[in-house]
Amino acid sequence: MNRPSLFRMNAVAAALASSALILASGAARADQLSDLQAALQKLQAQVADLQAQRAADAQKAAAAPAAAAPALVVNPPPAIPAVTDIGTASQLVPVPRLLQLRTNGGSFMVYGSIDEYLNHMSSSGGVKINSLQDGAIMRSRLGFTGSKDFGSGYGGGFTLETGLNATNGTQADQPNAATTGLTTSGRLFDRQAWAGVTTPYGEVRVGRQNSEPFLGGNYVDYTERTLGSVVNSFGVPSRYDGDIAYISPRIGGVQMAAHYALGGGGNQGKSAYNQGVYQLRVDYIGGPAHVGYQGLVAHAPSGSAHGNDVFYHNAYVNYDYGQGTIYATYVRSNNGGGALNNTGGNEVGNLPTVVSGTNATVSTAYDVYQVSADYRLTPTLRLGGLYGKIKDNQASSGDASGWSVGAYWQVFSNLTLYSLIDSIDNNSTAAFSLAGSAALTKNFSGTNLTGQRINGVQVGGLFRF
Repeated sequence: MNRPSLFRMNAVAAALASSALILASGAARADQLSDLQAALQKLQAQVADLQAQRAADAQKAAAAPAAAAPALVVNPPPAIPAVTDIGTASQLVPVPRLLQLRTNGGSFMVYGSIDEYLNHMSSSGGVKINSLQDGAIMRSRLGFTGSKDFGSGYGGGFTLETGLNATNGTQADQPNAATTGLTTSGRLFDRQAWAGVTTPYGEVRVGRQNSEPFLGGNYVDYTERTLGSVVNSFGVPSRYDGDIAYISPRIGGVQMAAHYALGGGGNQGKSAYNQGVYQLRVDYIGGPAHVGYQGLVAHAPSGSAHGNDVFYHNAYVNYDYGQGTIYATYVRSNNGGGALNNTGGNEVGNLPTVVSGTNATVSTAYDVYQVSADYRLTPTLRLGGLYGKIKDNQASSGDASGWSVGAYWQVFSNLTLYSLIDSIDNNSTAAFSLAGSAALTKNFSGTNLTGQRINGVQVGGLFRF
């Protein structure tokens, strides 16, 4: 009887124990849930703090000035220079320079070229010449140029450039002190030595500068008015000392440049060294068409035996038809016809005397007509040709005509290989010859040139750096 009662009491105890465990377990779960809720609220507060911090950092970054560019960039990616630098006809891809530095608002560049070619020429008089020459397209040179941005559209710049003969290492221009008024027989920078200021209203340059007809050679024909050009065989005045130039902005496709050269030299008391050379260029670019005029007038010394002003007027038009360019040009000048008395071979010199006033040929005016075209066979291979006539307005015996065909292959960005076949045919008293960017060191003269037909074949290479 006692055992059954015990069993009943054990069952009741078990039930009570189970109930106690269940109640304890529920209390523990309630405590855990409360802890989880507290942790979640803390995490949400931390996320809110992080979001607020990120928003504050973003506001600070937006308000902070942009990070400054590196103080010095050496040899940045190359860009195609302006046409006045190396022209456009042979310039197909950007040319990496020897050394180029860029800083905030400033740049400095060392540049140059070596241009050498094998030249074979024959005269109808029966004489032949074989030679290694410098400067078919570009006279070999070394230059330094720089610029500085002053802000608000204003800046400054300079160029110092010397020419050289790469076949023998001599300077390109070595005038004689006795005849030019220079204190020495040579120049450190014979090609260019000028400084200038740029403004929103144009640029002003002062110093020894290239002439406008010289700079505009790439507008004239497929050779950039160098070897193979009849216009170049006639002769082009190249550069002047003491030159003050203004170059306007291009507005509505039109740009103007004007120069006045005071001359240079050491004997400023002599009238021969106080001559004026006036230059003007006006051109218009509209889409594929380019039309312009470039010319100069130079005064002879007062009291000269032949005191005519020497003039050179050049009008041109060219049209880019997509695969190439068509050119037509006209020159009227009395700057030729045997007045070969200075570096460059023309009556209007690039030395301080400018015009001697002693040469009777200034009374003879010439007309030069020339047409030209080129075609890009590939992006780096260009073919071209031209035909031109030189007309002596006093006597047809002084006339000449010429032609050329050429190929230019830009093998690498810095290297162009070229080949030309050219000819000039002189009437009985004419004495024009083939000519490149640099004067020939071996050339025909006398009876082998006057009244003769000169044929030439040239193969060479131009390395730019």
